[in-house]
Amino acid sequence: MRQWIYVYRQWLLRELRLRFRSSALGTGWLVLQPIVHILLFTLVFYRFFQVRWPSGDGSATEYGLQVLIGLALYTFIADVINRSPGSIWSYPYLVTKVRFPLTLLPAVVVGAAAVQLGLTLLVAVPFAAWQGGGWAALWQAPLLPLYLLPLAVYALALAWLLGAAGIYLRDVGHLAPSVSSLLLFLTPIFYPASLVPGGMRWLVEANPLAWAAEVARGALMHGLTPALGPWLLHMAIAGALLAGAAWFFRRVQPGFADVL
Repeated sequence: MRQWIYVYRQWLLRELRLRFRSSALGTGWLVLQPIVHILLFTLVFYRFFQVRWPSGDGSATEYGLQVLIGLALYTFIADVINRSPGSIWSYPYLVTKVRFPLTLLPAVVVGAAAVQLGLTLLVAVPFAAWQGGGWAALWQAPLLPLYLLPLAVYALALAWLLGAAGIYLRDVGHLAPSVSSLLLFLTPIFYPASLVPGGMRWLVEANPLAWAAEVARGALMHGLTPALGPWLLHMAIAGALLAGAAWFFRRVQPGFADVL
């Protein structure tokens, strides 16, 4: 086990270095990129379309923080969706010539996305506390990894499914950006869930990302602890999906070398 942890850590560091090795700011883009998106969304939706959150003081700062938290979680999932299909076939030498735990490769994608998520939420915590969350938000912040654990399990299951499917169907990689873009607009990221019409509310309620965004916003902006029932439900569904993804990966893995 210690050997696999070491291998995973080395590949995770390698992945982070490769993503930003040609940029002047390097890993600074992990934080700067979402902040640029926040400024853009705040300008368009807060100023132009006059979108406001039902709770809070209605200021641009409060709106920007709500979007920042939601966008950080969306970026986490979108990164997994977009990068996972190529996570294995990008390294054919590991499949055909080296004895390597291939399940680590999609997991590295999840880990790299989680690093960006963690850094972005770390930036959001003091601003959320200052905006209205107060000490309660600071106390809730260390518990966020536990609150968001179901989303991480969902992400790992998606990574294994997409990584294995991407070996046989390269179209999965081309379809992934469209799916992630659609997810952005189906999730209350830059608009509150209360604006969703009643007849379409099920799209939000069935969306694990929407649930996670509401949990993170409630914890950081208002110091709220998420309800145990929905957390357990999402954890159970995510666990079942992860077990299915692991079974699927093991079932199709013997054919990877033949395809590559």
